[in-house]
Amino acid sequence: MIETAPQPLANNFLDVPTLLEASEPRPRIPWSRFLVAGFVLALFLSWFINRSAVPQAQDALESLVAFGLMGFAGIITLISVYTVRRIRAEQAAVSAVDELVQLRRWPEAGVMLQAMLSQPARSPLARAQSLLYLGMVLARYHRFEDSVTVHDYLLEEIPLDDVTEHGVRLGRAMSLLREENLLDADRAIAELRRASRGVESAGLALVEIYRDVKTGHPAEAIEMFEGRLPVMRRQLGHRLADAWALAARAYDLLGRSEEAAVAYQNATILAPLPELTRRYPEISALAGKYPPAPAPPEVA
Repeated sequence: MIETAPQPLANNFLDVPTLLEASEPRPRIPWSRFLVAGFVLALFLSWFINRSAVPQAQDALESLVAFGLMGFAGIITLISVYTVRRIRAEQAAVSAVDELVQLRRWPEAGVMLQAMLSQPARSPLARAQSLLYLGMVLARYHRFEDSVTVHDYLLEEIPLDDVTEHGVRLGRAMSLLREENLLDADRAIAELRRASRGVESAGLALVEIYRDVKTGHPAEAIEMFEGRLPVMRRQLGHRLADAWALAARAYDLLGRSEEAAVAYQNATILAPLPELTRRYPEISALAGKYPPAPAPPEVA
């Protein structure tokens, strides 16, 4: 049985245009400049008082200026402490979302992202990380068009390092494939190839294998799988299950039943079958044809 996407909590749950606009950081108030200006003003007032004030009022005015400057400096300090605490709390919330995503607790991750991105971000880095997780959660909800919108925003509006940009482009290409937007997906894959500059990418290999399975080119999928299997073993970790599952489907399409059965077993050893069929609905055709790996005793 294919695992279905969780149902949204509300009609406006994770509304992408609203969240992108609401999470824009506000311009920082230059408090340090105000402090310098206040100090300069205090010096000017002190000089002016010394020249023009009557002796009886001079001491009182100087004290008033000094207390005013001290009070202003104290306010700036409190604001700075408050801002630092808010930034740390924001980063802690991003870490919590990361943990929820790793645990596949998608509804909780979505609720946290809704709350975080519904207000201006304190840190551009935290906002960028939150948007990365938003793209993942949207894909988990099978909202692939919205996921592509988030990926496009990240690529166009936010400076990313090379590794992060590659990951975003991979997620975008996979969402395009799931959305059945095959023309744009093929363009995205071609861009990934050019950007990789010959560097082996297991993620790119996985996207290409899925593209070939989805478009009815199982021979090309198997050629890619067998040629890139060592790289995928090094780089994908437990997500190697995805590659084995897609290879099983490709072998099955070519009538190579024994190899399909072995690949299916390898895939279901590494990942639960419902999770694999959620990611790649095409492999649901293998259910009943090949036995999955037996569940471990503690979950059997």
